[in-house]
Amino acid sequence: MKRLAVYTAIIAATLALLILLWQFRSVAILLIISLVLTAALRPSVDFLAERGLRAGMARAVVYLLAFGLLGLGLYLISGPLVRELVILSNYLVVLYDSTYRAWAAGSSLQQAVVDRLLAPDQLTESAMGPVGAALAQLLFGVTQNAATIVAGLVIVIALSLYWSADRSHFERLWLSLLPAGRRIQARRIWQKTEGTMGAYLRSEVIQSVLAVILLVIGYSLIGNDYALLTGLLAGVAWLVPLVGFVFAALLSFLFGLASSGGLPAAVGALVLTTAVLAFLEFVVEPRLFRRNQFSGVLIIVVMVMMVDTYGLTGFLIAPPLAVAAQVLVSQIIYAARHTSTTAVEIDTLEERLISIQKHYDEAMETGDETMPREIASLVGRLNGLLAEARRLAPDERVPQIQP
Repeated sequence: MKRLAVYTAIIAATLALLILLWQFRSVAILLIISLVLTAALRPSVDFLAERGLRAGMARAVVYLLAFGLLGLGLYLISGPLVRELVILSNYLVVLYDSTYRAWAAGSSLQQAVVDRLLAPDQLTESAMGPVGAALAQLLFGVTQNAATIVAGLVIVIALSLYWSADRSHFERLWLSLLPAGRRIQARRIWQKTEGTMGAYLRSEVIQSVLAVILLVIGYSLIGNDYALLTGLLAGVAWLVPLVGFVFAALLSFLFGLASSGGLPAAVGALVLTTAVLAFLEFVVEPRLFRRNQFSGVLIIVVMVMMVDTYGLTGFLIAPPLAVAAQVLVSQIIYAARHTSTTAVEIDTLEERLISIQKHYDEAMETGDETMPREIASLVGRLNGLLAEARRLAPDERVPQIQP
């Protein structure tokens, strides 16, 4: 009866937690995005910190550089992108007019379709009527969504900076809720999951940016009138697992047909897209992330569910979330089959000693405090004990900390 009561309590607590997360799902989504962003940028922060830059300054440099480049890129492409959209809209109006006239004198099926369409000279009147009002409402909704996205981005950046600065405190807090015997395994599972999410996001962002740059340059050289628009859409389509190449190739072909080059430009765009995406798939991606270890079908299923619920935000966070779920499940299964090792315990103690030393080093630079003699003595003794432990289990190198 006692075991049954414990199982019942665990199930009830799990259901209550799921209901709570669902009620505050918007907040949970922002937290997840901030965690993924933190994991993706942490290697760059650590790289600068290892080369003498203070941790706070390293974070500021990395975040300012990342989002500064993002803002600069959006500013530089906004003007050309608007011009291409205007050219495309004029082309579609002319295409509609010519198609309408051709079908009006065509077969009976084409004439039946034309009878249900607006005449070209009625498009302007329709734009001023209910259809125009609907479009204005849609535009207003898009503007509101854009403002919401910007506000959410600011919150995500702030939360990401918080996670990055207080990672150790956050880990100690939630690990303290677990039994002592499970904390090492839980910490390893957490760090593996977080690191994999970050690696996946870095890989996808780098590939998408490279795809946009290479495709825009290539489309411009072959005479595509919508080089920037086509490159951006193809780069976004490349983010979709398994079928991203199909979407990107189809978009490049259709926009090539809409260009003044016609069919030759469309074929050239298709060949160029295939070559660039193959280069990213077989040359660039293996050096950044091993995607073949994860199920693309699961990523697509999660993506469909998240897009249906959260739209563009769901599209962005679904892939790393699906990858994290797969890593989490595999790590839990592995932890259930294997007990924690001494090497993991040594690693944990080493990281704690390093964090203590960094704390006092930063405090000494600002003149706030110095390491007390007692703590310096303990650090030295622990360094010796860890060196001896690593000698008995020499799988990894022990970084020495100077008191």
